[in-house]
Amino acid sequence: MASTAPSETFTQPTASNVAVPTVSELGLKKVDFEEELHFKFWNPLHYYRALNQHRLRLNLPNPGQFEFLNKEIKTTMLTNFMFDGGRADLAKILSPNFQVMHSFQLGLPGQPSAFEFAGVYADEDTLMHGKMDTDFNLQGRMNYALSKKLQIKSQVQLMSNDSQSMLQLEGEYTGADYTGNVKVINPSLVDGTGIYTASYLQSITSKLSLGAELLYQSPMPKIQETSLSLAMRYQPSEDRAWVAQTQGSNLMTTSYWRKISEKCEAGAELQMLNVPSQGRREANCSVGVKYEFAASTIRAMADNLGKVSMLLEEKIAPGFSFLVSGELDHLKGENKFGVGLNLES
Repeated sequence: MASTAPSETFTQPTASNVAVPTVSELGLKKVDFEEELHFKFWNPLHYYRALNQHRLRLNLPNPGQFEFLNKEIKTTMLTNFMFDGGRADLAKILSPNFQVMHSFQLGLPGQPSAFEFAGVYADEDTLMHGKMDTDFNLQGRMNYALSKKLQIKSQVQLMSNDSQSMLQLEGEYTGADYTGNVKVINPSLVDGTGIYTASYLQSITSKLSLGAELLYQSPMPKIQETSLSLAMRYQPSEDRAWVAQTQGSNLMTTSYWRKISEKCEAGAELQMLNVPSQGRREANCSVGVKYEFAASTIRAMADNLGKVSMLLEEKIAPGFSFLVSGELDHLKGENKFGVGLNLES
């Protein structure tokens, strides 16, 4: 007699008979979304991280240094190039990283002649520059890059007149879209005197940069002064730039630079001074132009005070240049004239 095996019944799994593991059994932490949202609302680090993520998405450029906001104006105007009398600058390149320079200045009526000897060493991370004149006045500066973003700088000036001697220490951090700088001048740990500055420059868009500089100085014990400077730079294209900058609450400077062509650059600068305590309200406007020929460079400048100046640099041969400068002050009836030579070998 054959025996039959008992039949097995199969039950279809349903939502009611399937065991669902709990959050604690899975080793997960129960999150209260309302509590997390409340924490983010009051947590300043949340806004800082969100701001950094937004900046990374914009991919903004580095705005440069705060003190070089109007660098184009400085190379176009004659302020940093003008000289009078006779001058000769001789430079000798001893190696790809080291060179020495001799500078001769012929004395004007009432001014003695001068001679300066200088040396420069530079590589990828270090820059050292020093010079000394016939009065044994020594000036030196050194820049060293600790990393691609962090750089330290120092500057020393030892003069025959102790009141003009100076020590300056500086630290600068260059981020992807910002630059921060801290500077101390003649600091004293004994009485707390010195000049201390901190500046920050941030790219807001690819064309606009905003910055601020805080200055604290104590020329004498128990005497402190503070001032805040603001700056803005707007560069819609590579051939033009607008800069506006305040120095404290008394001085404001605005400038406009334009590259007209590959050889011609022009700029205008306006300085406004307002000191109510002294009853001073002044303004000075300057316009300048720079034109580069194949073998020469001409710079010219005029201001609203009746001063007109010009500088011609003629490149006679590779490494040899001849300079002529002149300035006419129509209001004061004064004039200046200078002749110079530059030789590099």
